[in-house]
Amino acid sequence: MMFSSEYPPCWGGVGRHVQDLCRRVCEHVELKLVTATFGRPTGLFEIDNIAKIHVRSFPLLLTQYMVGVRLKRPSRTQLIHVHVPHAFIPRMDRRILSTFHVVWAQYADALKHQPAISLFDLQHPTINRHLIAVERKLAELSNAIIAVSQSVKDELVARYGLAKEKIHVIPNGVNPEIFCPAESRENLILYVGRQTAHKGLPYLLRAFAEFSKSHEQYRLMLIGERLEGGVDRSLVRLSEALGFRNKVKFTGRLPEDEVRKIMGQANCLVLPSLAESFGMTVLEAMASETPVVATGIGGIREIVRDGLNGLLVPPADSKALATSLERIVSDMKLRRRLVEEGKKTCKDFSWDKVAERTLALYRQVCS
Repeated sequence: MMFSSEYPPCWGGVGRHVQDLCRRVCEHVELKLVTATFGRPTGLFEIDNIAKIHVRSFPLLLTQYMVGVRLKRPSRTQLIHVHVPHAFIPRMDRRILSTFHVVWAQYADALKHQPAISLFDLQHPTINRHLIAVERKLAELSNAIIAVSQSVKDELVARYGLAKEKIHVIPNGVNPEIFCPAESRENLILYVGRQTAHKGLPYLLRAFAEFSKSHEQYRLMLIGERLEGGVDRSLVRLSEALGFRNKVKFTGRLPEDEVRKIMGQANCLVLPSLAESFGMTVLEAMASETPVVATGIGGIREIVRDGLNGLLVPPADSKALATSLERIVSDMKLRRRLVEEGKKTCKDFSWDKVAERTLALYRQVCS
C-alpha cells in the first residue's frame, strides 16, 4: 500500500514521482495507492482518492491525518510505502518504507526570512516544531528510508541522528523520450514549478528586470501555482513595480503535454530555489535540450555541474542570475556544450532504474 499527499492532476513533483514509480512497480507487486487530489486520478493500479470533494489541493495536514487513520485499520498489507511528508504514522506491526522528498527542518530554516507565498510556507515556529517532530517520528518508525538525493540523506543523518545504513539514495527519474526539443527557440526565459517561498521567485523577477534592460526582446514565463491554487498576487505586483509586467506571463497550472512543448521552445530554464532536495525540472529541461541556470544548493548540485551541463549561482543572488542569463543567450559555444552534456546526464536518471532499485528495497524490507 502506497500513500502520497498528492497525485496528478494535482500539481507537484512528489505526485509526478509517485505516478511514474507506480506505473512501473504495479507490474511486479499488488499495489494500492491512497492519495488526495482533485479531479479523477487514473492509473493501472487501484487508487483510493481520499479527497472526495473537488478542490485545487486537499489540505496537507488533513491529508496526513487521514493517512494515519487509514493505517490504523486492520489490513493484510505486507508493506506500507509512505510519500507523505511529516506523515502522522501510528506504531504498527507492518513494515514501513518512507521516501523523503524533502526534510522539513531544512526547508523551515530556508524560509525563516522569506515572506509567505503559499500554504506550503508554514513558518509559524509552533507549527514548524510540530511538523519536525512528526517527521522525526516517521523516520524513526520506518524500517528503511529512501532519500531522493544525497543531500536529503545527509540532512536526515545530521538532524535526526539516523544510521546511514538505514537510508538509501534513489533519485527521481526522467523520461527523455516524451520531451520534444523545438527546431527553433523563442526569446523566452522559463520557470516551471510551484509558487512557494522556497522557490526564490522574487529573485528571479529582479534578475529578469536587470537582464531585460539589454535584452528587450525576451519574455519571462512562470508556469505553476500556489499549493492552494491560483497565481500569487504578490509576484504579479512585484513584476509591476519592476516595470516589466507586459513581459512576464503567469500561466498558472498547465497540462503536462503543454508544459513539455513550452519547455522545448524556451531559450533557458531557471530554478532559483532557496532550498531544493532534487530539482526534477532541471532534468526535464536537459531532456528538452534547454540550457539550465539553477542555484547551487541541495540536490541540484548532484545533477548540475557548473559550466559543463548547466550554470550554478548562489541562492538569493539576483545579480548572479542576471549574469548567467546573459551568458546563456550570448555564448553559443557554451549553449551547445550545456545542451550536449545535459542529454548525457539524463541517461543516468532512468525511471526504470528507479523502479528496479525500489523493488529491490521492497524485497529487502519484507525479508
